[in-house]
Amino acid sequence: MTNLDKDKKNSDKQYFIPMEVTKETMDAFGINREDVVWKKIGNKPVRVIMIPATKEQYYEYMRPLWRENKKEQRQLEKRMRGEGDISLDSLYDNNEFEFADSYDIEEDLMKRELLEALRKELSTLEEIDRKIVKLFGEGYSESAIGSEIGMSQKGVNKRKQKIFLKLKDRLIPYK
Repeated sequence: MTNLDKDKKNSDKQYFIPMEVTKETMDAFGINREDVVWKKIGNKPVRVIMIPATKEQYYEYMRPLWRENKKEQRQLEKRMRGEGDISLDSLYDNNEFEFADSYDIEEDLMKRELLEALRKELSTLEEIDRKIVKLFGEGYSESAIGSEIGMSQKGVNKRKQKIFLKLKDRLIPYK
């Protein structure tokens, strides 16, 4: 199949947004029971009707659901490995942060040393690993990174995990 065929196939693709319905909404709006299907929204199976949508509307609706699902998967994987919850979102959600009363010059110097050590360690990585870290830092998804560097999403995920473990091990003295 040529790229032109793929583009034509993708342009003909129909997009649908699942809208959750209950017995009451089905009765109130006269929705046929044959139009109702079971779908997962997030991690919860629900009865829905499929609403036709544009590609943009579909992605606008689904991205937050996919993001939440991915976040839950990561948390589950961490719990399975016996690791604590270390995402920035969870730190902000689970803790109350206060502004420091005073400036700590020693802490600032330690952060600068850590940053310098991190830069040094990043420069020792292979070119492909540096590109993965750079794109990840810019907010690219694993599949987008994979497309950019010619790897699968799973391959990027595994390589990214190895990179972070390597950096974590090398930066232990700066904790």
